[in-house]
Amino acid sequence: MPIPQPMPQELIYSTLYAALGLTDSILQIWITLTFAVIVSTYVAGKRFDRPVYLLVSVLYGLASIILFTRFGSAAFQAFYYKALLVTRGFEPWPVPHFVSVIIGGGTCVLISGGTLATLWFVRSTWKKIEAQQVS
Repeated sequence: MPIPQPMPQELIYSTLYAALGLTDSILQIWITLTFAVIVSTYVAGKRFDRPVYLLVSVLYGLASIILFTRFGSAAFQAFYYKALLVTRGFEPWPVPHFVSVIIGGGTCVLISGGTLATLWFVRSTWKKIEAQQVS
């Protein structure tokens, strides 16, 4: 079995910035998905029946969980490679560590809270339309 070689500095930087780019892409995908669910529910909500509302809610919730997990994985990877650079005596960027923590934590809160708010919006829209159809 070959002895593993330490990662060169360029590869660490490349991997770090790839992980940061992935976190941004995941957030953009989640925002797009959330916007699509909110707009489709608002615009076409009267045409949806209960199974469609359930389908939209389950698929959106599942997609959000997957995106949240992927975001967490990419964020941990970014923190790992940033710490690796620091332990080797390199400074990844001139931003204090707490800024990265605020960005990562804020994004987690945004995805979690936004997902719950969107699911609440879909459910309340369905309940409102169902009440209008009964009366």
